[in-house]
Amino acid sequence: MGSFAAVDLDAHLCAGGTVVAASDRAARAVRAAFNRARRAEGREAWSTPRIYDWQTFVRLAWEELTEDSRLLLNPLQELSLWESIIAGREHPAATLAGPRRSLSTMAMLGHALLCSHAPEFLDSKSRRGWTQDSEAFGDWLSSFDEACRQQGALSSSRLPLELLRDVQLHNGDRPKLLLVGFDRVLPTHKTLLDVWGKWELADSRGKASTVQSFFAADQAEELSACAEWCSQQLKAAPEGRMLIITQDVQKRRGEFERALLHQREIDSAFRFEFTLGVPLAQTAPVRCAHMLLRWLDGELAEHELDWLIASPHAANASESAALQARMRGLRERGLQRTHWKLTTFLDLRLASAPLPDLWAQRIKATLAQLQRVSQREMSPIEWADTVPQLLETMNWPGAHTLTSTEFQVIRRWRQVLDSCGSLGFNGRRMKWQEFLAELLHAAGETLFAPESEEAPILIAGPAESAGLTADAIWFLGAHEDAWPARGEMHPLIPVDVQRRAQMPHSTPQLDWDLAQSITQRLVASAHEVNFSFARQAEGVDLRASKIVTAFAGLACGLPSRLLARDETREMAVPVEDVAAVPHRRASAGVEIPLRGGAALLTAQSVCAFKAFATGRLRAATWEAAERGLTAAERGKLLHDALHSVWAGPPDGIRSSRELQSIADLPGFVRKHVQAAIPGKVPLRIRDDMPPQYLALEAARLTRLISEWLAYEQTRVEFEVVGTEIEKTLNIAGLALDLRLDRLDRLNDRSQLVIDYKTGDVSPKSWESDRPEDVQLPLYAGFGIDQGEGLGGLVFAKVRPGNMCFEGKVGDASAALDRSLKGTSALVKYPLELDQLLEWRETIERLAHDFLSGRADVNPLDLLKSCERCGLQTLCRINERPDLIDDEDVEALDD
Repeated sequence: MGSFAAVDLDAHLCAGGTVVAASDRAARAVRAAFNRARRAEGREAWSTPRIYDWQTFVRLAWEELTEDSRLLLNPLQELSLWESIIAGREHPAATLAGPRRSLSTMAMLGHALLCSHAPEFLDSKSRRGWTQDSEAFGDWLSSFDEACRQQGALSSSRLPLELLRDVQLHNGDRPKLLLVGFDRVLPTHKTLLDVWGKWELADSRGKASTVQSFFAADQAEELSACAEWCSQQLKAAPEGRMLIITQDVQKRRGEFERALLHQREIDSAFRFEFTLGVPLAQTAPVRCAHMLLRWLDGELAEHELDWLIASPHAANASESAALQARMRGLRERGLQRTHWKLTTFLDLRLASAPLPDLWAQRIKATLAQLQRVSQREMSPIEWADTVPQLLETMNWPGAHTLTSTEFQVIRRWRQVLDSCGSLGFNGRRMKWQEFLAELLHAAGETLFAPESEEAPILIAGPAESAGLTADAIWFLGAHEDAWPARGEMHPLIPVDVQRRAQMPHSTPQLDWDLAQSITQRLVASAHEVNFSFARQAEGVDLRASKIVTAFAGLACGLPSRLLARDETREMAVPVEDVAAVPHRRASAGVEIPLRGGAALLTAQSVCAFKAFATGRLRAATWEAAERGLTAAERGKLLHDALHSVWAGPPDGIRSSRELQSIADLPGFVRKHVQAAIPGKVPLRIRDDMPPQYLALEAARLTRLISEWLAYEQTRVEFEVVGTEIEKTLNIAGLALDLRLDRLDRLNDRSQLVIDYKTGDVSPKSWESDRPEDVQLPLYAGFGIDQGEGLGGLVFAKVRPGNMCFEGKVGDASAALDRSLKGTSALVKYPLELDQLLEWRETIERLAHDFLSGRADVNPLDLLKSCERCGLQTLCRINERPDLIDDEDVEALDD
């Protein structure tokens, strides 16, 4: 480590000196190093060192030196003030809440930049030449100053400027300040420090004995090598400390965790932590609290509700199991919704499974508690008091013992809640939804990191690494496009003002100088410093950063000792399972039910494992909920309306003669559509969609069915034997329940099996020894009563502009449609007895295979069969290189 940090800094603190760090993380790092040194000396107690981050130092000095009674605004209060100013100006970008908050945040940042770099422009006279957006920003600044004056408030960004005057008035001998972790000192800070008295910028005077630069083939190899390097460093020096630096810590956090956790599986001493935290709103306890609060007076997306009811912070184990059972029951009945209101979830009409009594009582009591006050306007502090009461009634954060991290999360969230309560500093009152929005935003903007556990490996960004110490450093992603880092200029401050004041990113040279300063600091902060970059990322060729090359020389390939070993540890051992477990029809006198009907044999044909999983394991995919009617629900409405049409007297018809006698076909159809829709439309549609939606759906169905019936008016004479016919068939000992859309009697007295389809289907799905669909062949071969002849089996393709029959008919031109030409597939390929016999043999073989327990993973068409299967986690086909390759995996993922 640098000699200054190791010796001079510790001596300065031991002598009672004051250290000011650039950030809270740097201050904690200095404090931790000081405490380690005292423990190494064998001491059990020592005086608390005077170590502060910059903001704390300035605030404490201001409180000590001034008698100013103005309120020091916290970030939420200041942002609220900016929002009220911008909203009052009716700026076009501030019409909606989201853009208004973004614009307010931008204005608040612009104000902070002026305070730290160019305070002379805080005077409205100096901004007279500003134009366009800058002119508007200048006007907001004047209003902000006036609002602060009227309300007796002070922005924390102006605190150094205010303190400057007080320091000048209170001359005296002040302790020397030692600044740690400052890659650059801002102009306003330097002015204050010069007036304060003696100060010095800590600058490590050491130099790493080893500085190297490596290139990797890609980012995965680069990260893997870094993880292996950390492991080897720890083995060589178990007490050592490593620092990993990367530009995009938050973006690649998941990659880092996977790579480093893999190393920890090998070595339990391999511990790591991040300097930057995650948004507080993303932590489990806070996310649960926010969902509960939102649900009381709003709605949750279905995936959010799934997460909530499984959370231990919302319900105990038995309650959670019951709530998840309720959701499963809802999905099995097709009652899933894209969004759930609390009152809807509690609705007894959806009672697929009972709600846990105590849970329901708590939720209802909380709901009543909020309803008493939700429409009132109250001060933020009153709402801040109400929130814990609501959560306590709901038993948040749960009955289980909190972990240390959970305890810290809840404590930090309560601090954020208190900050939201302070929004009433100017007499502001708000309704529940407004306060909740403020709370959600504040938690989303607050980063949380658990207290440091002194892990030997620390991951940080370049700027956040200031003030941190380590024995060895690895800088990832040090290529010329990323280092020096680039950024945008502030859009509300004139360009010439930013460049003269040398604000961040105002010139490329400033970015270069800062990156060079950080690199120099890193090289002087550890014994070994490595830089690396991937030669290619996202299809783009990359080169080493010129700044890094100046310090570390030309990059070379990664050492072989850091590359992935060939002997990778197998995560799973493949086993060829040829065992078959036959299906038992009954156990202890109880019939073992099957699921699937004709779909069961179709699944056995397409993939035997799918039939086993769905029919015997009762595995099922859950279709994602949709806001409107799904394709399946639209198809069901079509079937119901056609069933009503062909139901016979008194309202329906039964023959082609009756159909041809209808004068007003659209009017006839409209009557049946209107009779079918009310009782068949899902509950969520009736609850969530406006009446106009169902009116449009009824009009669509009327047009579609009218067009179809007009097509059927051209058919050869026929009668409808029945619709929605239910029958149980026994195939080779396998009992299946079937439902047939429609059965017609043709003019030759034979019967025609009809299946309505609104999508693209083809009779080719019946061909081959592994048919893609066995429903119609199954019914045609086994469902027709003895003594009744089979005239054919067809799909009725009910599609706008393309109404037709497709399938197999004995004599289509004589019994179905005399206008058919010889080139028609129905005429060219008639139904033959041999085909019926082949279908029967195939179906009986499939039934026998299912009953015998055949369950091998053998998809008929890999992409087509697996695309919508949803059972890949059970069959694990993606782990079968003999069946699937990388291109297939990518296609399935897409």
